[in-house]
Amino acid sequence: MVASTSDHFVLESNENLGAVEITTFLSLILYGVSLSQGYTYFRRSASEDRLTLKLLVSVLLLLETFHSFTVAMAIYYDTVTRWKTAEANSYPLATSILMETLITLLVQCFFSFRIYRLSGRLSICIICCSLALLRCIGGMATCVEDFLDVPNEPFNATSYVFRSSWLITSTFAVGGATDILIAIFMAYYLRKLASPWNLKSTTYFLNRLILWSLQTGMITSMTSVAVIICFQTISNMVWFSLYIILAKVYSNSLLVSLNARPRESSPINTEKPVATALRFERFQGPHSVSFQPTNAGDTFDKAFALLPKVEDV
Repeated sequence: MVASTSDHFVLESNENLGAVEITTFLSLILYGVSLSQGYTYFRRSASEDRLTLKLLVSVLLLLETFHSFTVAMAIYYDTVTRWKTAEANSYPLATSILMETLITLLVQCFFSFRIYRLSGRLSICIICCSLALLRCIGGMATCVEDFLDVPNEPFNATSYVFRSSWLITSTFAVGGATDILIAIFMAYYLRKLASPWNLKSTTYFLNRLILWSLQTGMITSMTSVAVIICFQTISNMVWFSLYIILAKVYSNSLLVSLNARPRESSPINTEKPVATALRFERFQGPHSVSFQPTNAGDTFDKAFALLPKVEDV
């Protein structure tokens, strides 16, 4: 947590501005991964999906762009524009909180709706969406408080963070719990689709989906837990540096899950199989049976016409 007294807080230090700057560079790398995943989605799968899903991906990438821009602008603002007079809070930084909150809401509601499609139970979807909405309300409240705190110079954000620590902690706790709940429900209902009569490829794909659901849910929830731990135990901005990359983790989890789906237009082996027709030949001695390959595209009448009449011996 940021120190409660401004006398012990120095923004221009490795554990404060330095940590935020490092994770900002890392978030820009993850933003490039998101763009790559978005390009892969629109090139391979967009033509097969509904318009609403394509709009969801477009809005998600747009929010990711604004989030990356605001975080980069905040770093430039504190390291160049007002160096030596930098403050812990700024309007670009407060805007990045708004972008992250919206990204998290979209991703969590998407996976909640996917659970409804798998289970057919609307109650589970409502529970997960309600938790996602509760997390969004907490993020919006934090964003509003952050905007109102910007003019309180010098040493803005220090007293605000200490005063609103319960709100920040509760928001991340609800978000982490929602991610874990979504991952458990996804794995459970995907596991119910497994059957000993499934094809080997189907079983392999289901196992991949189950593993991926658990991994994505654990990554996002553990990131939220790491933010809470750093926020409550460390008196610097390391917690906020981890919070910056949380939006990228959410968006990449959604895009990768879409691109991991099997393609319906996958190439199929269209090579014609070889059919056989029995042909009986009469000659002196014992009877023999030979197999003559024919084109599988021939009709039954054509194949039957190839057979000679069997004469009495």
